[in-house]
Amino acid sequence: MSFIDDVISTGKSAVSTAGKKTDEVVRFSKLKLKESSLSSDIKNKYEKLGELIYQMSKSGDKDNEEFNKYIAELDECYAGLAEIAAQLDELRSEVTCSKCGAKTKNDNAFCPKCGAKLPEKAAEQENISE
Repeated sequence: MSFIDDVISTGKSAVSTAGKKTDEVVRFSKLKLKESSLSSDIKNKYEKLGELIYQMSKSGDKDNEEFNKYIAELDECYAGLAEIAAQLDELRSEVTCSKCGAKTKNDNAFCPKCGAKLPEKAAEQENISE
């Protein structure tokens, strides 16, 4: 019976691992879709902002509330992109160097590109896994 128990245990483990990987792929795909959508929104907002600046220049109106609204919306979009990038880094087990912007695995203490110390998050994860 122990052989059958081992087969069942191994099967359960394989199914569990496959389920986790599938969840990761779905989450990754959703994040990439959000990232693409936000990038498209940013492009559209820049086009509208460019048109508004042209109109403001032609009319001589330099103080426009709509201009400030577009700037605030762009800032929100970029904040959303930063959050998505952080979530994608987490899924990939990566960190971004705050000095040069290079991405590296989160088990590194220093950036392999510029040598800067990486964020503490990487060190905290090392302590948890030990």
